This record gives sequence, C-alpha cells and structure tokens, in this order.
Amino acid sequence: MNEWTTDNIVESWVSANKFDAKGREIGYIVGFNTNGVEWAAWVQNGRKDKTGFKDFGAAQRSKMFPTIEQANRWAYATAKERIAKL
Repeated sequence: MNEWTTDNIVESWVSANKFDAKGREIGYIVGFNTNGVEWAAWVQNGRKDKTGFKDFGAAQRSKMFPTIEQANRWAYATAKERIAKL
C-alpha cells in the first residue's frame, strides 16, 4: 500500500484547559495518517463542545515522518508548544 486514503486517519484531542466566550473548550486536534510506507502528522486548532471536537481556522499542512514514533513526538510537542502560547 503506497496510496494515501482517509481510511487510516486517527485524530485525538489535546485540551488547552481554556474556554471561548460560548463555553467551548479550546485545544488542538492531533492527527496521523499512513500510506503504509511513511506517516503524516498535523496539529489543527480545535474547539470541543457536547458533540465532540471540531477543527477551525486555516487548515494545517501535514508533516511527513518515516515512523509513527517520530510523528507522535513531533505532533504532541507541537501541540504542547502552542498551548503554552495561549
């Protein structure tokens, strides 16, 4: 498998423990995808309400990695850095 599909996308929520004026939680969506050879990772602005998390703002570009471990380290470190700036 070398083609990118949406079948392998996994996203998780990272909370900033802050809320907007409408009471929605602010944080980041950390996402991963693979084509069987390499891994893509991204960190997207997000808001969470009763129905779950949703992205907002400009779409973020994926960054490519040879392993899921490297993708995971980069994505969660990036989310942590962005949360610290809020």
